[in-house]
Amino acid sequence: MKKELIIFFIAIALLTMAQECQTNKDTKDKVSPYIGGTSGLSIQFGDGAPPGEVFDRGQYPFDIDVKLLNVGETDIMKENVKVTITGLNPNDFGKPESFFIKDGIAEDVLATYKDFEGNIIKPSETFVTFSGLNFVSTLTGNFESTVRADVCYNYKTEAVADGCIRKDVLSVDADAVCQVQEQKKVFNSGAPIQVIKFEELPSGTDKIRYLFTIKHVGSGDVYAPGTNCPTERTAKNKIHFKIESSVTDLDCAGLIEGSGKEGNIMLREGEQTIRCVQQTSSNLDYLDRIKITLTYDYGESIDETILVKKST
Repeated sequence: MKKELIIFFIAIALLTMAQECQTNKDTKDKVSPYIGGTSGLSIQFGDGAPPGEVFDRGQYPFDIDVKLLNVGETDIMKENVKVTITGLNPNDFGKPESFFIKDGIAEDVLATYKDFEGNIIKPSETFVTFSGLNFVSTLTGNFESTVRADVCYNYKTEAVADGCIRKDVLSVDADAVCQVQEQKKVFNSGAPIQVIKFEELPSGTDKIRYLFTIKHVGSGDVYAPGTNCPTERTAKNKIHFKIESSVTDLDCAGLIEGSGKEGNIMLREGEQTIRCVQQTSSNLDYLDRIKITLTYDYGESIDETILVKKST
């Protein structure tokens, strides 16, 4: 009998834990406005485009298809996409260099998004085609060449969190609607740059300090927005930062080419911490909804090997 009671109570405990886990999961899903994730574009070559093998002397025409799928949560306007094919000698294919560069594409690359019922809606793939390629030169023997597609696009990360405004900044009243001195939960939209940490601290009797840690979590390269992923080092690892809060006198340190609530920041070893301070003179305790927007150009590439054969 004793053994049966132990088994019964264990079963009840496991069932309770499972219900709590499900409740926590449901709460998290309802709270987060984003799908999340650490990628923007998924980039692939189309099937057989380029082919694995071609022949010399203009005997094997082919296309290169670059397939773009927006797995993040920012729409990419068609004029903000640049696709460049490198690795192929234009003279071998009878094409000018400009043929291998598309600065702007035919259609927008729409984002993945969550509808009002929480369903994830995936977009259609977008194809960028370089058509009518043909190796016109004559070979003395077979050789391999690497075909690379470099894609640059403008992207954005949105992050939201709740700050805490208190009548008494230094109070640690456990029954208060919010606490000043603690690490906050941050929700990020799906993107390769993320706000990975947000900490709020009192700074005297009438000031609050926010610390935001921003990190590059993707596999590509980040550049200042609107620069089109240049080779100049001055544009690399630079991001535009903007913070929106109901408190008007919020002032952030660590910004370059800007001040207060908006400006550029420089990532160092993939990270940067921004410190913001604000005066508080409230007679009420309440949550302050904070939104951070990070804007940047992002560059990624894919490679494929193509074998050019000498025809007999």
